[in-house]
Order: sequence, then structure tokens, then C-alpha cells
Amino acid sequence: MKKFQFRLQSLLKYKRHLEQVAKQSMAQSVADLLACEQHITELQNDRITATDQLDALVEKGMGAGQFNRYRQFITAVDQMIMLEHTRKTELEKILDDKRKALKQRTIEKKALERLREKQAREYTHKMLREEQKNLDEITSLRTARKVNNERI
Repeated sequence: MKKFQFRLQSLLKYKRHLEQVAKQSMAQSVADLLACEQHITELQNDRITATDQLDALVEKGMGAGQFNRYRQFITAVDQMIMLEHTRKTELEKILDDKRKALKQRTIEKKALERLREKQAREYTHKMLREEQKNLDEITSLRTARKVNNERI
């Protein structure tokens, strides 16, 4: 029996590759988002530490210059936190787009895989029918020979 060959195998292989690339791209976006969240957490911790230090120094007494430097640092950290939140929102949008792209790639690949499976089943069914037809023909030839030999 001849082996089944899927005519669109190279396209299926390409679709699998595209799906894999989309998975890797999405994984990179997830890593970027997690890194951004980690950076936000670090900045918030820095702000809390600086605020606590400022409160402690105010209680002890400190100069106006030093107070202004702490306030500027805290303000800068607040701005950085806001920028990181904006970046996080953008990264979430990018991740959502990549998730949609991955879903589309997976759908395209699965459609081709289902087509391949269907064609393979049809091919196998056709080969079994042909094989049965050949066996039936062989059986009928044997029967015809027996009948012919019995007449002689």
C-alpha cells in the first residue's frame, strides 16, 4: 500500500513554525510585562524607604537643602512610577495583540491539521476498499477456476 502524502505538508510545517514564533513572541511580552511590574514594585519600595527616611530625619531636624533633595527624589520616583504604569498599560496592549495573533496562528494550523487527518482517513478508507476489491477479485477468480476445473 502506497504511503499517504499530504500535498500541503510544507504549508502545515510553515504554519507550525509561525505558531511557534508567535508563542515565543508572546512569552517575551509576558517576560517584559513581569519585568515592568517588578520595576514598579522596586520603585514603590524605594519611595517608601525614602519617605520613611525623610520622616525620621524631619523628626531629628534637618536642613532645608537636604529636605528639598529628598522631596525632589520622591517626586522623581513618583514620576518614574507613573511612567512605568503607562509603559505597563502599553505592554498589556502589546501582550493582548500577541495573544490574539497566537490564537489566529493556532486556528490556522489546526485547520490544516484537521484537513490532513481527514485526507489521511479518506486515503486509508480508499486503500482498504481497493484492497478488499482486489481480495474479492482474487476470490472470484479462484471460485471460477474451481468451477471450471470441476466441469472438465
